[in-house]
Amino acid sequence: MDDWSDQVTELADGLAPSVGHHATFAPSVGIFRGETAVRNVPKFMHPGILFVVQGMERLFCDVNVYNADKDHFLLTSAPVAFRIDTDAAAAIPLLAIHVAFDPATAMDIAREITRQDRSTTRPAAICRTCGPMDKPLRDLLGRLLKTLRDPVSCRVLMPGLIRELHFLLLQRDDGPAVLAGLQGQGTRGKVLQTAVELLNRRRTGISIDTVAAAAGLGPSSYHSHFRALFGSTPLDYLKAARLHEARSLLKSPDIGIAAVAQAVGYKGTSQFSREFHRYFGRTARDEQKLLKASESNMDLI
Repeated sequence: MDDWSDQVTELADGLAPSVGHHATFAPSVGIFRGETAVRNVPKFMHPGILFVVQGMERLFCDVNVYNADKDHFLLTSAPVAFRIDTDAAAAIPLLAIHVAFDPATAMDIAREITRQDRSTTRPAAICRTCGPMDKPLRDLLGRLLKTLRDPVSCRVLMPGLIRELHFLLLQRDDGPAVLAGLQGQGTRGKVLQTAVELLNRRRTGISIDTVAAAAGLGPSSYHSHFRALFGSTPLDYLKAARLHEARSLLKSPDIGIAAVAQAVGYKGTSQFSREFHRYFGRTARDEQKLLKASESNMDLI
């Protein structure tokens, strides 16, 4: 490894000394350590920037494959469902950093950028992209990890580092396409905006056709643009969101399967159980037992 890789690996290793997810002094930054490789594990990833300083995460979204490693980052500006493979071992653990993507910060930076750039180019909106770890990003990640070691430094310096990170990402070639999604520009930008309503109404139910009409599209066109953005149909996207929320609820050992199903919007336990098993590869009851014993491989990403 080069000096930068050695440095950031040592810093991340110190911040995540044991297997699992670790909070930091910065609420928007989390660090993960994995020592077991996993294959085809589903994850509903919240908006953020994923850095992997050791090991690798391979993320599948429909026909698209993204590799996050020491040379490549992943950005998601909206919640996206992935299937994930990881490379990890006890001798060479996976060390990953997730920094929450803040639309408000991005929009504030966008206003500054557009004052200087009056380009009329309107790229198609995107909500996921992978890019190289160039020198500015590498330098920033090193400073960010150093800052995480001290609570006072974190309080004083982290807001500026997070803002700088958003600026660097939006300055990339695909930055305008990310902004197009945040601003609801163009057809795909409008479709991307509807994901918020879908997620907000996931427990109570919502008509996909009604959402499509609100975006000014017919059902077929809406589905096509939605799949291009999120790699799935709107219905499958909603289902993934519900099932991942259900899995989070199962971490409470005292909650029953029927109560979980009802809480996430299912009218019947049997349908919930079938869809949970089909999506995660095991029953909700088995997953609850594994969570209780801290042995679920879904916590290894």
